[in-house]
Amino acid sequence: MEVQMRRHRQVQIQDQENIYAIKGKSNVSIPTKKQGLAVRGALGDINTNVQTQREIVGKVAVAAAEFEKKASLNRAAVRSNYSHVQSKVDTGLAAKPAAQPARPALRREESTANLAARAAARNRAILKDAQNKPTDLKDKVHEIKKSSKLPTLKENKEVKALKPILKESTESLGKLKLVETEKPVNDKKTVECYSALLHSDLDVTPPLPDDIEDIDAGDNNSPLLMSIYIKDIYKYLTELEDKYNIEPDHLRKQTVITGKMRATLIDWLVEVQRQFSLVLETLHQTIGIIDRYLQAVPNIQRNQLQLVGITAMFIASKYEEIYAPDAGDFIYVTDNAYTKMDMFQCERDIMSKLGFCLARPVPLHFLRRFVKAAHGTSKNHHLAKYFVDLCLVEYSMAHYRPSELAAAAICLSLHLLSGKELEDVWTPTLSYYSCYSLKHIDPIIRKLAKIVINVSNSKYKAVYNKYLDVSLAKVSSLPQLRGEAIQELAITSSSS
Repeated sequence: MEVQMRRHRQVQIQDQENIYAIKGKSNVSIPTKKQGLAVRGALGDINTNVQTQREIVGKVAVAAAEFEKKASLNRAAVRSNYSHVQSKVDTGLAAKPAAQPARPALRREESTANLAARAAARNRAILKDAQNKPTDLKDKVHEIKKSSKLPTLKENKEVKALKPILKESTESLGKLKLVETEKPVNDKKTVECYSALLHSDLDVTPPLPDDIEDIDAGDNNSPLLMSIYIKDIYKYLTELEDKYNIEPDHLRKQTVITGKMRATLIDWLVEVQRQFSLVLETLHQTIGIIDRYLQAVPNIQRNQLQLVGITAMFIASKYEEIYAPDAGDFIYVTDNAYTKMDMFQCERDIMSKLGFCLARPVPLHFLRRFVKAAHGTSKNHHLAKYFVDLCLVEYSMAHYRPSELAAAAICLSLHLLSGKELEDVWTPTLSYYSCYSLKHIDPIIRKLAKIVINVSNSKYKAVYNKYLDVSLAKVSSLPQLRGEAIQELAITSSSS
């Protein structure tokens, strides 16, 4: 404690000297010892005081050095009493304590340099002892090597024999025949059945006809386009359409919900999709979930319909989006008409009624394929998406399969933008890849034309306003949508 107090005083004295030393470099006010002295006299007095203080500091330093010398001798004596602990640490035999107390800061004489010097001296002493007794070291090394050998059964008779894992004898295992040798099939009927099975339509995609273009031929070098499996993928999607279909007039079991209420809900959901900047697949998946749920569960009340709508979009967002909106965001757009617990309970009910399966395809999956087969432009694609979205609002179009809506939409888009007849734009290649003839999709095209013409008089204009955006080429305002070609299709649809 005395040494620390002396060091502290020494630091204070040095700081005071530094302050007075910069008198000529800055405007520092220098305190005087007596009031009324001139500046020169005050400086002289200060210089004499500094000289006296330096003498005192010198005496303090000498005393501190003597004190440190005595302390180091005491520490050396204490350290010698714990040499056995140090030897255990060096040889790695000392176990590390569970919790070590905080180590105080090293003093000047306990610096790392001194520790390294002591370690080097200790190593030299060990080497010197080893040189004096080389035979002892060789004997110890020999003993260590000898002890490191694993004992054998002959050397150590106390080693117990290993018990066999198998209870029975292993000789019987050699008599078992794991695979029977197959006899060659010589029967002609059996060979024909095998070849027919291998080349059946269930396992192998049939080859393309001569007049059909292979639209996937140039995609062999792109692994993302999966040209090897793409035909089988779309074949599987068409099977899912039939498995999770929407029946005609699927709201017939509902006592309260009508087609107009459904159209109002979907028109509002289109605005929600734009507000949250969700992808178009999320909107289509949402409407598919709503229709499947309303088809499975009867007697949905009016106050529950909006809850079903936002819950379906919440489920579709988690299925399609990378960053899905939070549940609180969907509650907010309903003006807090429901709580999160209401939406979570509705989510559990919807998923259980749908069998936890959301694999039903959407029209966009097929539309991309058909645009590629038709060599269509981006404008054809946007206009076809506009037609498909208009069909989603209409209750009378809900029972059509997604592939049918996509085929009718791209055919009408090609007809309006190219000015060609329907028979000319619906090529054999489009018919092959869509699996629909023009005769099959012609009624759907005419109904779609009527919906496009009547959208200006409809109160459900969310889709129309959405496709006025520049990013979608403003296809809802194209003059072809008010031309004679689409008028003729709409008239024939009304007459039929």
